[in-house]
Amino acid sequence: MEMLIEPSASIRRRYNDVADLCRDTGLPVFLTRNGSGDLVALTVEDFFRRDWLIGLREDLVRTEKQRRRGQTDLPAAAVCKKLYEVIENYKLLSLTEESEYPERELKA
Repeated sequence: MEMLIEPSASIRRRYNDVADLCRDTGLPVFLTRNGSGDLVALTVEDFFRRDWLIGLREDLVRTEKQRRRGQTDLPAAAVCKKLYEVIENYKLLSLTEESEYPERELKA
């Protein structure tokens, strides 16, 4: 995973510069303290997107485990319905973020 590295003092002295760096590059900024990893800064949009993707991956792993245990497959119509729900929830998440942060344009 690509990320940028900055000393933690940057966040104290140059918060706006670090925030702009996160927004402009779309990458997390790895903050160090005394040369060792301390924190990671990323935009709220990127945080929610990563959190959503982690949840989706957890669902996929759970489904694969169920499949391996022999649970019967769902009909195609049920799978399609679930996929549409996931897509709509993602769109709602984007709309929520946009309404809470109207000064920032969301990236697709």
